[in-house]
Amino acid sequence: MTELKPRRIVKSVFRKVIGDKRAVVLIGARQVGKTSIMRLLMERLLKKMAANRVFYFDLEDINILDIVNRGVDEFLSFIKAKGADFRERCFVFLDEIQYMENPSNFLKLIIDHHSEIKLIVSGSSSFAIKSKFRDSLAGRKIIFNIYHLDFGEFLEFKERKELAGFWDTSDWEKARFFRRELMRHFEEYTVFGGLPKVTLLSKKDDKIEYLRDVVNSYIKKDIKDLFRIDNPFAFNRLLKLLAAQAANVLNFSNFTSNCGISRQTLERYLFILESTFVIKLISPFYKNRKKEITKMPRVYFLDTGIRNLIMGDLNNLESRGDVGGLVENSIFSMIIDNVDLLDEIHYWRTKAGAEMDFVLRGERLRAYEVKYQTFKQPKISRSIRSFVSEYSPEKVCICTKDFYFRMKIDTTNILFLPSYFIK
Repeated sequence: MTELKPRRIVKSVFRKVIGDKRAVVLIGARQVGKTSIMRLLMERLLKKMAANRVFYFDLEDINILDIVNRGVDEFLSFIKAKGADFRERCFVFLDEIQYMENPSNFLKLIIDHHSEIKLIVSGSSSFAIKSKFRDSLAGRKIIFNIYHLDFGEFLEFKERKELAGFWDTSDWEKARFFRRELMRHFEEYTVFGGLPKVTLLSKKDDKIEYLRDVVNSYIKKDIKDLFRIDNPFAFNRLLKLLAAQAANVLNFSNFTSNCGISRQTLERYLFILESTFVIKLISPFYKNRKKEITKMPRVYFLDTGIRNLIMGDLNNLESRGDVGGLVENSIFSMIIDNVDLLDEIHYWRTKAGAEMDFVLRGERLRAYEVKYQTFKQPKISRSIRSFVSEYSPEKVCICTKDFYFRMKIDTTNILFLPSYFIK
């Protein structure tokens, strides 16, 4: 078996696997590494206990799925037949739980009546899982959202741990000597995205072929079949339009007319694409409804490689015409990889034209403005000054190409950071 690359979330998940009675639920798109994370968790467990206490089952295997769907008693008998010793707690991994007929009842019965079993399950569609979870399982589960590699993990997968260390610490004094290498890796990350397998492939053609397979098998087939998309032509057309519109405000009327679908169908398709972790819609941030735009969301792809494959453009940044929006989308995916659980991500725009690309509202208020260009000296835009004056955020990050600087406006920290430092 190929040696698994470490993922940073494993440490947090493992604490809940060992020290929490609730079921652990890993949710994320296909190919973001949920199965690998399960394998990494299993490796840690097997260092502490015998093999007859750790079991993995892939529910895409119809034989395994059939056994699970027969109910808890049949499943427990099956585990016993495979050598489980229930005198000690056993750890059971169920991959792709959305294929089960009634996952909520299955999980509830095990959690409530079989303390000898600890469940760790994964799913590729939050909606498919929720629709089958007739019981909310409140207090019985803890959910972890699994995204693609953050930029630090990307560097580690590239065997550049020293560069990942600079990203971890934002140590500009050391990183500035390696800025060209960091920028080169960041631009690869922006073009091809952060799916683990894509990162490990070295040839451009192999990366493109893999991304094409993900789009064709997961987005155009699995999602279409799972949600019974009745107009695949319009659905595929919508995907292309969304890719072209990434980092921009959606005009629903334009989309319905261009796809030949109703507003209701458009909203359903957008909901499906969000629920399956293909896109993310972010709503406006506002305080004064009269001055600030409050209607349409912006759209971002959770992986820029998938977005670029759908666009049919995987060229380097210097030969592209969509650099600004593409880098902004990449920054979004870097932020969401490391966002606090309770943070909300918005954008800000006023009727007077002032705007901020990302506003994070939680225990602290933070904002990000993407300016992927070379600065020779710090320059504060009117939009930033307007936002700081109105909201006094804790910090504002200006995401630059390769410029680093710190300053303050009143109580707000202003950070000019190279885009590869954002998290």
